[in-house]
Amino acid sequence: MTQILITALLALALDRYLPDRGGFKLWVWYGDWVDSIEQRFNGGSRANGVSAALLATVPILLAVFLAHFILGEISWFLAFLFDILAVYLCVDLFRLGNVAEAVSSALENNDVPQAAQQLGALTGKETAETTEAGVAHAAVEAVLKQANSLVIAPLFWFIILGPFGVVLQHMASILDKLWGHRNERYSEFGWAAARLDDLLGWIPARITAISYAVMGSFEDALHCWRRRAGMWSDINSGPLLASGLGAMHMTNCEETEEEDAYGNKIVRPSILADAAHVRRVMALVWRVLLFWLAVAVLMSGAHLFGLFAR
Repeated sequence: MTQILITALLALALDRYLPDRGGFKLWVWYGDWVDSIEQRFNGGSRANGVSAALLATVPILLAVFLAHFILGEISWFLAFLFDILAVYLCVDLFRLGNVAEAVSSALENNDVPQAAQQLGALTGKETAETTEAGVAHAAVEAVLKQANSLVIAPLFWFIILGPFGVVLQHMASILDKLWGHRNERYSEFGWAAARLDDLLGWIPARITAISYAVMGSFEDALHCWRRRAGMWSDINSGPLLASGLGAMHMTNCEETEEEDAYGNKIVRPSILADAAHVRRVMALVWRVLLFWLAVAVLMSGAHLFGLFAR
């Protein structure tokens, strides 16, 4: 446990001081490779999507496994450095914070188009929101979701499966963003990528949702989770958004359900979001991370105490 904690802390420190990865565009290259796979394999069927997902993940996972094994045979320290590198390349906390700060700063300067552009950098897609409240609320939701996929889930899978797990989770997240769209082109082909990301995100999303409740308004978060989680079609986004918005008092969970023009359920925010809410949601994310780091420190301390007490 102590080694895992040290690995996570060093990886987060690298993310803090080298958030651009020193210009190393590993995941940009991976995205380009995934695009080339999709162009060759997308025949519009789930079988094509399964084959493409395997091709996009298995070779890299084998490379990670072999590299870690060989380095471990040479020296445990080299394997330790490899673990730090793997976590560092998959955790993206400070970029998330920097983009959220850019969104809130643009909103404070009444530059809604710039804020929307920064929000697009955060989500990877253009936003349809054109008002300050709309952009701010969308940014809050994006942070609540991406804090899980970019921070908590990678650390969770590193604890469970080491570098193999953290790389698998990050690749699944990228595949879901690129192939998991709910449109005609990816409706069947993207099924495997979407399900893989849902599977790997299921437990971390609920850990993150519980953490939002613990670090925010506990009663409101759990109440909203029970009442509102089903309002979002994504099985992992529902708990994250319901708990996070409830923890921040940004939605009234007693409101009656509404539907849009297409019959889809919608959630009306109880208040109009602004730049302050974007900063508040990042503060919530930091409290969650510090909470779990504190738990890890206590567990490591107890483990070391037990060793010395023998």
